[in-house]
Amino acid sequence: MKFAINFGANVTAFLLSVFLSVWMTPFIVKTLGVEAFGFVHLTQNIINYFSIITVALSSVVVRFFTVAAHRGNKEEANAYVSNYLAASVIISLLLAVPLAGTAFFIDRVMNVPEELLSDVRLSILIGSALFMLTFFMAGFATGPFFANRLYISSSIQAVQMLVRVLCVLFLFTCFTPKIWQIQLSALAGAACAAILSFFFFKKLIPWFSFTRKNLSFQTSKVLFQAGAWSSVNQIGVLLFLQIDLMTANLVLGPSEAGIYAAIIQFPLLLRSLAGTLASLFAPILTSYYSKGDMDGLMTYANQAVRMNGLLLALPAALLGGLAEPFLAIWLGPSFVQTAPLLYIHAAYLAVSLSVMPLFYVWTAFNKQKTPAIVTLCLGGLNVILAVVLSGPAHLGLYGITIAGAIALVLKNVVFTPLYVSHITGFKKHVFYKGMFGPIAAAVFAWAVCRAIRLFYPVDSWAGLIAAALAVCIGYAVFAFFFVCTKEERRLAFKQFRKGKGAVQI
Repeated sequence: MKFAINFGANVTAFLLSVFLSVWMTPFIVKTLGVEAFGFVHLTQNIINYFSIITVALSSVVVRFFTVAAHRGNKEEANAYVSNYLAASVIISLLLAVPLAGTAFFIDRVMNVPEELLSDVRLSILIGSALFMLTFFMAGFATGPFFANRLYISSSIQAVQMLVRVLCVLFLFTCFTPKIWQIQLSALAGAACAAILSFFFFKKLIPWFSFTRKNLSFQTSKVLFQAGAWSSVNQIGVLLFLQIDLMTANLVLGPSEAGIYAAIIQFPLLLRSLAGTLASLFAPILTSYYSKGDMDGLMTYANQAVRMNGLLLALPAALLGGLAEPFLAIWLGPSFVQTAPLLYIHAAYLAVSLSVMPLFYVWTAFNKQKTPAIVTLCLGGLNVILAVVLSGPAHLGLYGITIAGAIALVLKNVVFTPLYVSHITGFKKHVFYKGMFGPIAAAVFAWAVCRAIRLFYPVDSWAGLIAAALAVCIGYAVFAFFFVCTKEERRLAFKQFRKGKGAVQI
């Protein structure tokens, strides 16, 4: 029941983010211009490079707290969160100087037009405050995770998004639109989220108390040592996810970077959805590990991969199959020529995102060294390929996209299932089982998209939504009868009969 509630809340939050992106992106592009829009994401990417330092703590505190609390050691769990909060304040103060320096010298790092320089600098300063607040509040995410009530986190994220959008509308309407106003709006949303996170943390973990006796260098050292490889991994993640816009800016120029920033909105949303859905399975995976039930962990992990893949294959197929009409309706006819970029993104994301629940297996085992090294190496490969393919090979934005596709497929499809098999002691092929059904479903949905476009002109929002709904219905039927197991179909019919009976009563 909790999973269903968590899932519903996460999907609702994702749909809200999709709606806001569909509506806000063309609004901001038209208001600020394509070139300035590129710096909205670039400035945040620059700030996120400092997460290499902060992730050493934020990536492991939830795991250590949850394992200790599940084993009944509340004093130890209390100490982990207390030390995290204290360390996050100290680290944030130490990072304030380099963050300010980044803002001042940003024109030496990337190509910034003179007329946008002061705007970009102020945007980085405000974004730095947002970064530090988010770092501190990550400690309070332990509450919903431990209680397996992740719908609370999703609801808070929804409130944060709404506040951000309302603030952008207010600032753009009442003042001359600037890049920094978007960051200020994000900071306002994060402040509201911080208040709500603290409130629910205290409700879910009433026995927590922050006292000086809980602070110890040894506890902080345990967190830092466990998270050290997370920092290495974060370097690789940044090279995977947040180097593409920088490459576009430095190799192809601010204008091309602005176009790419608009195009990758939905691939980024799909990645975000994948991470959010994968996190839904994390509490139970961690629980299986805590209890030492390896067979249960293996079975549940495979189910998680298949379910995660089925949920992601549909939006990926829609993104690729309806790319041209979507871009024409959303951003205008001039963007239709970039549709092949979405083809590539949709194809490799449909294949590579399903395995993300497996990331929480090596987190539960605290075996993060090898994944970190592999992620770093493949992130470096991504950068090299992106620069070579976009520049010397003259592939432009397509080179950047192809580079990301190659690197992510190697990491997620080749390495991840094999490594999880290794640390759990199962055969090499075990964790590939859940991947094939979602891939087949994605191909089916893509084929339906193309078939619809052959017989039905999709040239309006109403037509686009109608086509998407038709694909969704066909996808649901295909997935239910050809991908789901006999047991899953039986359970679905059982739940349907229960619901029908409840209505009749």
